[in-house]
Amino acid sequence: MALSTAEARLAQEFGAAIRARRKALGHSQADLAGMIGTNRRFVSELERGKGTSYLAPALAAAEALGMRIGNLFTDRPLSFGPKLPPL
Repeated sequence: MALSTAEARLAQEFGAAIRARRKALGHSQADLAGMIGTNRRFVSELERGKGTSYLAPALAAAEALGMRIGNLFTDRPLSFGPKLPPL
């Protein structure tokens, strides 16, 4: 199943944030893969916005790097697009 434009954009932003944090901490992709119990290929895909169908490992990657999901997107401006209906 293909990602929507918004999903693809968010996946790329998420991956970029993971990559930047990993590099800032001096970890290789293999290091991060070992920290979260997956392989380097998954980390590579995640950082490129491709491994997004596996939310649990993605969240584990953020946690292993000391990141909070809410902080991953704080540096980008808020979107003023259409609002979602309430749940």
